[in-house]
Amino acid sequence: MSASGPFPGVLQSALQGLSMREQVIAQNVANIATPGYQAQDVQFAATLQQAMQTGNVDAQVVSDPGAMNQNGNGVDLEQQLGLMNQVALIQQGVMNQVDADEQATKTILNDLGGAGV
Repeated sequence: MSASGPFPGVLQSALQGLSMREQVIAQNVANIATPGYQAQDVQFAATLQQAMQTGNVDAQVVSDPGAMNQNGNGVDLEQQLGLMNQVALIQQGVMNQVDADEQATKTILNDLGGAGV
């Protein structure tokens, strides 16, 4: 992946979408005892192809209908914790890619400097 083109923007947008998803999951967990509360989620994976072309991921909060539990809301704690773990793993992968891109850019700049360009 190069430092030019849409990829750095896609990585940044992906991190923003993942951060938004973390906030929504935390809101779901905070409302686990709220009667009638409907869990929400952030969907942005479906727009990834467009993001590769435009450099932007359009993350949107959507209702995440689930089975209603005893207090009449749709929040499953185990599911939310699993989603939070999934987000953390994806964030780590994105950050690893950002670090690799940064190292590659530094190497290129060092090579160019040493070549007198």
